[in-house]
Amino acid sequence: TDGTRTWKLADDLARYRAIIEATKPEVIVETGTKFGGSARWFKSLGLDVITVDIDDTYSGETRRDHPDIHWIIGDTQDPAVLDCVADLIDGRRTMVSLDSEHATPHVLAEIGSYGPLVTPGCYLVVEDGIFDLIGPERAHLGGARIPAEGGPLRAIAMTLASYTTTWRRDTAIEGMSARSYHPAGFWRKLEPKAAAPRKATARKATKATGAGAA
Repeated sequence: TDGTRTWKLADDLARYRAIIEATKPEVIVETGTKFGGSARWFKSLGLDVITVDIDDTYSGETRRDHPDIHWIIGDTQDPAVLDCVADLIDGRRTMVSLDSEHATPHVLAEIGSYGPLVTPGCYLVVEDGIFDLIGPERAHLGGARIPAEGGPLRAIAMTLASYTTTWRRDTAIEGMSARSYHPAGFWRKLEPKAAAPRKATARKATKATGAGAA
């Protein structure tokens, strides 16, 4: 992105563009900043960007040059970080992209912490499920813990795939092209269903009897 490295396929950026244009979020929360290229790209689409990473080694120059992006340095599961993210969102229409540690336990935790921040009608994108599919001899490229613990696809199967009243997998977005690093990674949050009206309970009329009856 204008000289800042971005580890995303052009095909997946096209998917992001499509869902952003369709659902019009005001804010995107990104876990996993790395070089800051994707944060800059999201900003170029008119979004307010909140990006979180525990490691600021690679993003220093980008952070200095782009103060219009909210750069948070810290553990994505730190309660203080989560409070800061929620304060920055401030009730606005929000989507989330999970692209930090890819081992199953961490992705599970992020789905639990960041999924609730997504506005109904907007998307949660769980990145890099490809590392569950490329075989144990190469899965470590997505993180040292993946060969033993599994990656994002396992976390998706354990959570989003079974939360059918809250999330819907967008296979049409996945099918935009044959190439993606994020298989089964695009999930739209469903609008909450209105509670069914309660039926009035019929009561049997009874005749008053006994002393004092009219």
